[in-house]
Amino acid sequence: MARKRKRSGDGINTPLDLTVEILHRLPAKSLARTRCVSKQWRTIIDDYIVKNSVVTRSLSQPSPDAPHFILDTLLDCGVVFSYTYSRQIRSERNQIVEKMFAMTATAREFQYVRGLIGFWSCTRGQFTLHNPTTRRSVPLPDTGIPPRRFYLFGYDPMRNQYKVACIARPTSEPEQSYKVFTLGDLGKEWRNIKCCIERHSPFGTAVCIGGTIYYTAKAENQRNVIISFNVVSEKFSHVFQVPEKLNVRYGKSSLVDYQGKLGCICYNYLNNEDMDVWVMENAEKQEWSKITHMAVLQGIPRSMCRFGVTHPGGEIVIVPYFYYYLGSEGYYYNPNINSRRSFVIQSPRLGGTDLVRIWPVTDPVENIMSLM
Repeated sequence: MARKRKRSGDGINTPLDLTVEILHRLPAKSLARTRCVSKQWRTIIDDYIVKNSVVTRSLSQPSPDAPHFILDTLLDCGVVFSYTYSRQIRSERNQIVEKMFAMTATAREFQYVRGLIGFWSCTRGQFTLHNPTTRRSVPLPDTGIPPRRFYLFGYDPMRNQYKVACIARPTSEPEQSYKVFTLGDLGKEWRNIKCCIERHSPFGTAVCIGGTIYYTAKAENQRNVIISFNVVSEKFSHVFQVPEKLNVRYGKSSLVDYQGKLGCICYNYLNNEDMDVWVMENAEKQEWSKITHMAVLQGIPRSMCRFGVTHPGGEIVIVPYFYYYLGSEGYYYNPNINSRRSFVIQSPRLGGTDLVRIWPVTDPVENIMSLM
C-alpha cells in the first residue's frame, strides 16, 4: 500500500515510518548533524534510531571515518592528543593521517570503547570523554579521590550503558577507595563501591570484553597480576590461573580482545624474535592456550611492544610502547597467512624528530551518542 504524504501549509509532512527508514540509511556523521536541526529531529533519532544500531552497523561495516590510532605527542607547549584515519595509497605502506582533538600540559592515558575515547592525566586525574563522530568532549565530575588514581572505562551490553570506574592508588591509608560513574545517570554523581580483593596498583592499558574489564596490576606482595571488573555487577575478581611463563610486565605485554576472549601478547621469554599469543579459552575454569609465532618480531626494535588485534580482521598490530619518533614504522601481522606489512603515521604539523606514543584502535566504529 503506497504511503501518502500530507501537505501542511507550504510544506509536506512525511510519514514517520518513512522518515525513520530514511534516517536509518544515513551515515553516522549525517545522523549526528541531523540531531542538531531541531528538538523534533533529535527526539525522532533518539527514540526510533537506536544509537546502538549505529555501532553495530559500524562493527560489521568499518568506516574509514572512525579513528585507527591515538597519538600522544610530546611538545614544548605540552602534550597534544590526536587520533588518525587510514588513507590507502599505491605503495607497500599505508599512510595514517592525523587529526588533533585535545591539548594538555601533562601526560595522559587513554581507553577506547565502542566509538568513545576516555582519557585522563596521570597526576591531576580528571576523566574526560571524547566522541570522534560528533567531535564533542565532556569532563566527568571530580571523584573526590586523591589525584593519584586509575580509571577503567567499559560497556554494559545488558543495559546498553557505559560506565567509568575509578581506583585510588594505594597509600598509607588502611582502605583503598573505589567509585563508579554511569553515563546518562540523571544524578551525574560518582557512587562508592566495594572491592573484595587485596589492595593493588593498576598499570598498563585495560581492555573491555563482553561487559568485563581486564587490567594488570601490582599486588601488595609485588606480584604482577591480572584483575577483572564486571561492568554489570560492579564486582572485582582475580584472574588466578595466569601461566608462569606469561610475561605480564609493564611495557612488555598487552592485554587484548582476541576474538571475544581475553588475550595477552608479548615477546617470547626465550628470545626477542618470536611472539607469544596467550588466550584464556575458558573464563570460568581460567584455562589458557598459547601460540608462538616464529620470527614475527625479527628486525623490529624491542621498543615495539604495544600490541592489539583488529576486529573483524584478526591482524595483530605492533607499535612502540613508549615515546618514539613520528614517521617510524609500525606493523600489521596476519597470523592466517603468516604475513607482516608496515605502515607509517604522517602529520601535517609534526616532523620526524617529534616524539609520540601510539595506541592502536582495533575496533574502530562510529557512535552518535550524546555525552551530556
